[in-house]
Amino acid sequence: MSIDGFFSVNQHNTNNLEDFKYDFNRVNSLKLKNFRSYKDLKCSFNGGPVVLLGPNGSGKTNILEALSLLSPGKGLRGASFDQFRNFKGPSEWGVIAEVASHNQIIKISTGVSAGRLRGRDVKVNDKKVSGYSSLPSLISLSWVTPSMDQIFMESPSSRRKFLDRMCSSFNDNHISSIKNYEKLMRERNRLLQDSFSDKTWLDTLETRMASEGILIGLTRIELVKSLNDILGKDQNPVWPKAFLKIEGDVEEELISNNSDEVKENYSKTLFDNRRKDSLSGRTLEGVHRSDLLVSERNKGVYANQCSTGEQKGLLLGLILSHLDLIAESSNRYPILLLDEVIAHLDQVRRSSLFDQIVRTKAQVFMTGTDVNSFSPIKGSAEFFSVGMGLLKEFQI
Repeated sequence: MSIDGFFSVNQHNTNNLEDFKYDFNRVNSLKLKNFRSYKDLKCSFNGGPVVLLGPNGSGKTNILEALSLLSPGKGLRGASFDQFRNFKGPSEWGVIAEVASHNQIIKISTGVSAGRLRGRDVKVNDKKVSGYSSLPSLISLSWVTPSMDQIFMESPSSRRKFLDRMCSSFNDNHISSIKNYEKLMRERNRLLQDSFSDKTWLDTLETRMASEGILIGLTRIELVKSLNDILGKDQNPVWPKAFLKIEGDVEEELISNNSDEVKENYSKTLFDNRRKDSLSGRTLEGVHRSDLLVSERNKGVYANQCSTGEQKGLLLGLILSHLDLIAESSNRYPILLLDEVIAHLDQVRRSSLFDQIVRTKAQVFMTGTDVNSFSPIKGSAEFFSVGMGLLKEFQI
């Protein structure tokens, strides 16, 4: 069965977004088939904030996960694609969304059809596309989940992925550059394990790796600089102020040197490291090893030395600043997914978050268990109860 065979798509209006300054990304409708706890779900949204309420295990996060698959990658949980299927149903699963973007309605579908062995299909208006190259230009999403509370304490790879996800909203080609770089690196590693069997091709791979690596590094540098500028000007006293720095040989060299010179040095480093990389079985230096260092601007201490509450504030403040940056740099406002975030905020920060959501008119999907926590936005948000594989809208 085709993932598009699950649904027909109805046309929605764009909620009169032409009157606003930005091209707001919106999800007008979402349809799930055999996805996680949902056998067959159809729901629509009016373009404003959305609150999903229900007890733990009711399927709230599954909705956010489905939405996160409208961007490249494995979604907000980082799960393998075979884990998305409803265990009571067949092996195929599907997600279809009507998205308002660039002042038009776009149908984005993704899923795994019967017999597919690897990856997931992505289609835009029923035409098969590469998710990595097509989705970032159509829709921008950002998210905060409970698992991200430890991001400042985890490995550099977690922070690097977080940085690159922010970069993908800043530069539509960033994820494609990363995928190209990783593919070239895997091929280089294979040749090194094969006793340098084709040195001419090895030279070519390293040159292309350096080219992609420079593009990746430049985008990271530009994003970090722009975020630091916004954070430095932010006068909101509620959120701890982050200061960002990239720790990586390539990025640090790019800050003070010509990119062509850095590219040449990059290629030389890969050449010089062939024996060492061959013995280790992997490429030991490059942009795939960089780290995002975050410190609290006023205290001058790294985030991993801050309290749990301060780390949560740093993360959320950084995400909110990133949304503003994308809006100003691209004239589009991303969609924000907040999984069980509100319950862990004090009253002051909760009020500040709600104020920003209402002020910016962004579409924010939030999950929670206590309806009273969201009462300040009862006139601005849609409320849905979640349970038994269903979403039911209600008024508070």
